[in-house]
Amino acid sequence: MKVNVSNFCVKIFCQSFVLLLISCCNFHVIDYSETGLNSYDVNFDSDIPIKLQSHLIFSLGVNKNIKEKKSNIIEVSDFVLKTYDVYSGNALRALETEVKSSLILSISKGAKKINKKLMVLKRYNANELNILAEKEMLDFIKDEIYNEFVSQILTEVNLIEV
Repeated sequence: MKVNVSNFCVKIFCQSFVLLLISCCNFHVIDYSETGLNSYDVNFDSDIPIKLQSHLIFSLGVNKNIKEKKSNIIEVSDFVLKTYDVYSGNALRALETEVKSSLILSISKGAKKINKKLMVLKRYNANELNILAEKEMLDFIKDEIYNEFVSQILTEVNLIEV
């Protein structure tokens, strides 16, 4: 049994070179831990649901008891939630229900100001549910929409921080 030493050495050299390249490229994950999310004032319109407000305040770590005025402001307004039933054929009830929601987000940090319209669309199969379960499913979908909005808002705040 003959071992080809030159192929073995080339293989070891290539593996070592790849490992050296990977370790030396200085790739690391961006750390958002010190972005200063608690340095924002959060203002809500009267049409924003209380549950969404509490999710956002908790996620940002905003303390509403402190009355100091901050220059960084997050404004959430124009919340809209619409449901649309999708009928098909001779069905007496809707086959699917589509829940579409949107809001306007304004972030001000110093001289930077960003205005965005955020949208979330969720669909669920309504014909498999009994009539009493439809209301519970709609409540669950609303919670999912609120969580998605909080995630989108945190992403936008982190983007303006970077």
